[in-house]
Amino acid sequence: MFIGGGIGPFKHPPVHECLTLAALIKSDFKLEPDTTYNKAIQEYHYDTLEFLRGIVWNDDPACLLFNDAWWLATPDNYHRGIGRDWAVQFADGKFWRVDCTKEGWMGHKNIIARSHFGDMQFLHAMADDPGEPPVETKKKIMTWLQLMYNISIGHISFASKIKDVELPAEDESDRFPLRRLFDAGTRPADWMTVHTLLTCDHSYPNVKHNRRALGTCLHLIQDSYARGHCHRVMTESEDPKRFGQILNFHSFRGQDEEAHKKYDFGDRLMDDANCSDLSQFHDMDGCLDAIEQCTKLINFWHRQAPWEEILPWLQDEVFAVSPEATPSNTNVD
Repeated sequence: MFIGGGIGPFKHPPVHECLTLAALIKSDFKLEPDTTYNKAIQEYHYDTLEFLRGIVWNDDPACLLFNDAWWLATPDNYHRGIGRDWAVQFADGKFWRVDCTKEGWMGHKNIIARSHFGDMQFLHAMADDPGEPPVETKKKIMTWLQLMYNISIGHISFASKIKDVELPAEDESDRFPLRRLFDAGTRPADWMTVHTLLTCDHSYPNVKHNRRALGTCLHLIQDSYARGHCHRVMTESEDPKRFGQILNFHSFRGQDEEAHKKYDFGDRLMDDANCSDLSQFHDMDGCLDAIEQCTKLINFWHRQAPWEEILPWLQDEVFAVSPEATPSNTNVD
């Protein structure tokens, strides 16, 4: 699904952002029901925008869609740039097809390409490569959600070094999972902090790490209901369509780009959409499920529920994998 970014004047509609605002309005957080994407930006709702910075992060983990050079630095956390640097990094994966992994000669310093074409596609509920077993993709997703959710409720400090972030596990690789993604040569490097990972050390002084970490979880859940990202069992075939267990985690490189975009909803005008009116999402496949599940996660977060409480819901409902699931492919269905 699209975020409200793009290159120069060519902006995509803020689908992720509107799904998030809809869930925040519907949830126990009780965001003001008249909040729109444009209103939040134009009226400087900085604390609300911290959720949206987290939502955008999955697509822009290098924070290149925002202006933060010293001559452009502002106390604004949503000052959008022209997107040139983001486009250059994205092109490494799309056009030059570099090895977009931690071990890749060029790709290891390009987290934009890694998150779209390489070893961090799990940020979009997708597999690294065609043929990846669904259990492997799901494990990456669940590990990321565990890390970010624990940051969002303060159980992992944003001041922790990336290489020292620890989860309860016997195997060292599982105990320090970010070491599988970052080392001394990656960007960010493993000796940098979780704060750097989530903010790229930008100048905005009032970061709410809990909201940014929650935002990246919400993005992942939303993408898992996009038909270009995951193939799910369709439980209701009439609008609004509803979806259940996962049959396939797709992989992005090699997909039909236009078919993928169809279910990212790039043709919608959503900047001023009334996010409290869920009927507008009825013909947007997967969006009602995404809002419903994101609302549940926000409610867990709002009352600071521990990870152990939300794990069964994520495992057995949101990311339930069908017994008939197949290894990753590049279909759009």
